[in-house]
Amino acid sequence: MKVVSCIIARTVSKRLPLKVLRDIIPGQTILDYLIKNLKSFQPVENIYICTSMEQVDDILEDVADRNGIKIYRGSADNVLERMISVGKIENADILIRITGDNPFSSFEYLEKQIRLMDNKGLDYVRLSHVPLGATAEVINRIALERCSKIMNPLQSEYMMLYLFEPRSFKCGVMEVFKNDYSNFSLTVDTDDDFKKAKQIAQHLVKRKTSFKLNEIISFVQEHEPAIPGIKISKEAKIKLPDDKTMSYEEFTNDMHRRINQSLKVCIYE
Repeated sequence: MKVVSCIIARTVSKRLPLKVLRDIIPGQTILDYLIKNLKSFQPVENIYICTSMEQVDDILEDVADRNGIKIYRGSADNVLERMISVGKIENADILIRITGDNPFSSFEYLEKQIRLMDNKGLDYVRLSHVPLGATAEVINRIALERCSKIMNPLQSEYMMLYLFEPRSFKCGVMEVFKNDYSNFSLTVDTDDDFKKAKQIAQHLVKRKTSFKLNEIISFVQEHEPAIPGIKISKEAKIKLPDDKTMSYEEFTNDMHRRINQSLKVCIYE
């Protein structure tokens, strides 16, 4: 069984251009930071940056080179094409989707996610009840190819909404905490998000603690009043395909429906 990690990254962003190339700690960009943590859990020969052929993304070649990982350049708008192409190049059975603007993606559970997928014959496995931007997505390559046939390729950044659908795919979720922390946000989409991420990362480096999710959540809980925007309000808008939106409360209810219809494994810490 071959597993390959796909870090989805581009330099363009409407709200925060070049965000993946901004230093989250001195001397390390968001991408460098994420890759360094991933390399602790995944062989470097099985890690790809998946980006576009556009000139603005040429600089990501340098990021891949200095981190000793591979890069695939394909469609600017079709994330599915990039991942499926990597899967074919590597003859991978399982692909791990990691978003480049999620510096605190939790990799310490990857082995268990992969094992759950393999043992139960699942199509898709993620963590539940964790902060937004904290779970890597483990995807069966055949399921990903099937997904590409049922969705608009230009909307493939929303593939989670299609793959994490137990009515269409065999989904599994792993609950790693007894409490629900899904109303915390660790993703980087705006300048305020970036400042928040820097605050968390620099604290972890200063304390020389691990970059594991439980350490991050402990810090966030302890310093929540001093971290603006760490909690998502119920009224916050979540982007959907076709320029639609829903409130975060509606999104949460829908995610709970998906979780409850999936195979659930609890490994509380």
